[in-house]
Amino acid sequence: MKKSLLFAVLPLFAVGLFAANDQKPSERELVEAAMPKVEAPKKKHRILCFSKAYGFKHKSIGIGETMLQVMGEKTGLFEVTVSSDLANFEPEAIKKFDAICFNNNTKIQNGFKEGSGLRESLINYVKNGGGIFAIHSATDGGWPEYVDMMGGDFKSHPWNAGGTWDIANEDPTHPIVKEVHEGKGFKLRDELYLYKDFDRSKQRVLLALDMNSEVNAKKKGDREDNDYALAWVKKYGEGRVFVSAFGHNNEVFYDPEILKMWVEGFRYVLGEIEVETMSIPKPDFNLPED
Repeated sequence: MKKSLLFAVLPLFAVGLFAANDQKPSERELVEAAMPKVEAPKKKHRILCFSKAYGFKHKSIGIGETMLQVMGEKTGLFEVTVSSDLANFEPEAIKKFDAICFNNNTKIQNGFKEGSGLRESLINYVKNGGGIFAIHSATDGGWPEYVDMMGGDFKSHPWNAGGTWDIANEDPTHPIVKEVHEGKGFKLRDELYLYKDFDRSKQRVLLALDMNSEVNAKKKGDREDNDYALAWVKKYGEGRVFVSAFGHNNEVFYDPEILKMWVEGFRYVLGEIEVETMSIPKPDFNLPED
């Protein structure tokens, strides 16, 4: 099988587990089959999954919630509270969570209204040591401190959900991505973002669009530096932030390679592992050819 074809069909590998019985697996079963095993955590954490969309509502929100429930059960990392109640972000209520997963929220500033106190509560929570795990459109919108915390703000998606795109692993020895396709570049079918207010010097980029790829370059964005990051980690005050541009298409949530990264991303934001967050320059191999 050609390498490109292999990567294109890999997220569907779990279907074969159910083929013998001629039974179509549920999305939960697909996630369960794809979820990696990890060493026992130091403790069982508590996380909040907040999925409220104030703009476009992604169809993958539901499987995002399922993925988190399965991850918590199978890894023992956390118990998850799935809620769209903004009361969870009140200063006293938010303290009970070790991390917040923003699951495909859009235009979040329309919920965290100016003057409500919720913006300050969230930012203070992270600066004082809380964790943030951001899936796909969690970077769509926000107020200045939120965008600074996340590390970028959605501008557009030239690389649309129906395309299969080439992804570069820019930090192949980093604990969060070293096991993803064995630290090598790969192909993924998903909607990928171009960010505004993105500054590489403020975060550690792990994965990015490979702009030496003909397929990617045909949909080239408008950044002069050709820097299109897709996954990164950063510190924000004493807090820990992990951002993944992936998560528009449902099948991403049961791609075993993406789940490897997401599990390690959670281990980072929960303080289970220490990782390097200092920015590194964009690797030469990922720069456009003259």
